[in-house]
Amino acid sequence: MSRTGARFEVAVDEARPVEGQVRRTATITSPALGTQELWYEVDEAHAEVLTDRGDPFVLGALTLAMTEGRDLVVTGAQVDAALLRNLVEFQRIWQVWFDYSPIVVHAEPSARRDAPDAAVVAFSGGADSAHSAWTNTRGGGRYPVAGAMMIRGIDIPLTDPDGFARASTRARRMTDSLELDLVVVATNAWTLPVPIGHYTGMGVAAALHVLDGRYGTGLIPSTATYRDLVVPLNSSPVSDWMLGGDAFAIAHDGAAANRFEKLDALTAWPEAMAALRVCLVDPRHDRNCGECHKCMMTLAAFRVLGVEAPCFDRAPTPAELTAWARRWPSGRYYLQEGLVLVDAARARGVDEPWVRALRNRIRVAQVKDGVRAAWPGLADGAASVHRRIAEARSTRR
Repeated sequence: MSRTGARFEVAVDEARPVEGQVRRTATITSPALGTQELWYEVDEAHAEVLTDRGDPFVLGALTLAMTEGRDLVVTGAQVDAALLRNLVEFQRIWQVWFDYSPIVVHAEPSARRDAPDAAVVAFSGGADSAHSAWTNTRGGGRYPVAGAMMIRGIDIPLTDPDGFARASTRARRMTDSLELDLVVVATNAWTLPVPIGHYTGMGVAAALHVLDGRYGTGLIPSTATYRDLVVPLNSSPVSDWMLGGDAFAIAHDGAAANRFEKLDALTAWPEAMAALRVCLVDPRHDRNCGECHKCMMTLAAFRVLGVEAPCFDRAPTPAELTAWARRWPSGRYYLQEGLVLVDAARARGVDEPWVRALRNRIRVAQVKDGVRAAWPGLADGAASVHRRIAEARSTRR
């Protein structure tokens, strides 16, 4: 139940030109935030795609209002009636998964209207989004994808326009080869105090809604697969569809394939092999560092496939791969990804030291998880002993 008293208000303004862009802004007012602006903008050349509804701002601000436990009141724009209904159930999921308190969204519902047939895919230039773009244009996918949407202000900050320009040039190399119009949506949503770990799917859906003037469906590329579904996860086939409505649907796309299968499919697309950008840590934002976990995971998959990927400047040595495999993260999602890689290597007869190291790492993590599930106190005690031993060793050095 939401708190009484002061409200969480979102006042949506009309679109206005800003230095060659067309921007829609909402003023957020709440006891915790004070007064803040949330905005989305597109290039003037794409002005006709900009939504006239308040849907992006509801999704952009929802976790902020839920964090405060205050009903969200929208003025200045109508909101898709079906989206408002869907968000009731969506919040119940977020309550179970992440312990949020559901709130009520007060907004004037828009009249139902026909949605355009064309779909737009959220496109970062990484493996998941590239796979969605490729399969829905060349590989027998189910959606009539005619455009790609790249967000400025999510993984590349607004303060680095040059880095984003380089990354978008790299992405455009791929989308142009598929004859997709690449539309950049810039937003300051990720500069607000949103809970990043719970926000990505919602934030991407909000940016897709910005483009409902031309498209009727927005695709959020999958992370986990149906086969090894991981929940809770901030973007999931369980919940993503609830972020859409009648006038603009949201679809979680590509979950029938795991990451290895996606990369295998992309080997048929030369522009993706040349321009794929999976790295989130390289400071230039237009290349793959070849050392972070995502880079190494992608390089290992290409190694199993027997493919050299020109999107990487260098390949890791066998010793680097083995050292990386021994440090494989123990979270559930990563363990599933590791199992996929190990199984693919076994199926293709690849039995290198890094594969054996990864297999052993996963086995150890699975045993620990089993112990932790069966005897929580014992697992916590063992972890405490390991920490004390490590601290003692570090002080002796």
